[in-house]
Amino acid sequence: MHSQRQTYYNLIHHGIQELLMDRLGHYSENEYHQYLDMLSGKSSCFAMNLEELKTTLSMLESEGYLEDVKSLIPHH
Repeated sequence: MHSQRQTYYNLIHHGIQELLMDRLGHYSENEYHQYLDMLSGKSSCFAMNLEELKTTLSMLESEGYLEDVKSLIPHH
């Protein structure tokens, strides 16, 4: 289970980084946590349960911010 959660963490981090670069033209850890909080209601993936991780990942995927790593996205 740990490796599955880590996969979600990595994909969400990647997706939000792409989103911020696209929308703001830059990225910072602070902005990452702020956007994650706006998106999910939690500022850290560690605080999310598996369903929240899946929902957040799905939102990023639907906005097109995970195209380059689409093959890594778990679909259960």
